[in-house]
This record gives sequence, structure tokens and C-alpha cells, in this order.
Amino acid sequence: MHALTLLSLILLAGLYGCSTTPDATAYPVGRLHLHDRLQIEPDAATARLQYGRIVARNAVQEHDPFCVFEIETVRPEAQVVAPGEFVITGISHSVETFAGMPVAPLLEHFPRLNRRVSFGDDDSPTHIYYKTTFRLQDDQQPVRALTCMSNQNAPGNANFMRHLTLAEIRGALGTRFSLHLAR
Repeated sequence: MHALTLLSLILLAGLYGCSTTPDATAYPVGRLHLHDRLQIEPDAATARLQYGRIVARNAVQEHDPFCVFEIETVRPEAQVVAPGEFVITGISHSVETFAGMPVAPLLEHFPRLNRRVSFGDDDSPTHIYYKTTFRLQDDQQPVRALTCMSNQNAPGNANFMRHLTLAEIRGALGTRFSLHLAR
């Protein structure tokens, strides 16, 4: 790929990200309950949950549902999030590659992405995440978001790519968190 084409693609993705608004109507607003204290590693602001337990960032099985709990601050020491109830102020859906680049602008350059999924040398992304992000607020703790996803790019999966169901999200969270959405 030529440098100018790559630069254009990056700029287009940036403009796309700035021009879209989250789909706040995907789910009603609700609450996220943390039942047990959650420790955030030093030099980090996130913890990953999969199969109902905390997993290391390099141990996530990305083709299975997982969630990333995020707080506002990165500190050199470990941080603890106390049990509590966090208000979900908004919910959005996005589709991104492993680098966080929205997929929609990529389709212009990689139209085959709509028709098939490949791990060959076809320049299409090898990771496509259908993300559901719950924006969080709490007056007592610096919580930011819970983002749940899985890598949907697998052979034979192109026609079935989708966002996670609530059951899949709850399965990833296990008993540490309870997700309650307004009806």
C-alpha cells in the first residue's frame, strides 16, 4: 500500500470517528453493579474479564466474548475499585479493527471484507471487533466504561458477524458484575 493511500485511509478513519455519534438507543440506560473489589494492575487503567473471571491482557481468548472495565486514571501503583453501583449514562456500538480503526472506512479500500474473511495476504484486517460500550458514572470512584466484544473475524464467519448478546456479555462478566438495563 502506498504511503499516500495509507495516510488517506488514516485521515478518513479519523474523520469518520469524529463525525459519528454513538447509538444510544441500542439499549436503555441502566446500572452496573460490582460485587467484589477489583484490582487494576500498575501502569494501567483497565481490567479484562472473560468466562466470569479476571484475565491478563495477553491471556484473552479474543474469539470468545470478553469485557474491558476501564477507570479514568493510570497510576504507577495498583488501583482498587471498591464494590458499588455505577450508573450507565450511555451505550454505543462500534465496529473496529485491532488498532481501533473503524471498519466502515476500510470497506472502501477492502471491498472483499464484505464478501469473505481471509487470513491470507489480501491486506484486509485480521481482527474485527463488534464492540458494545457502556459509559459509566459514579460520584465516589473514577469509573469510565465497560466495553464488551469478541474478534468476529474467523473463516466462514463473515455473514454472521454481530454484536454480543446480553447473555454473552453477562457470561463474560460472571458473578463479579451484574448488568441491569432499564426496560
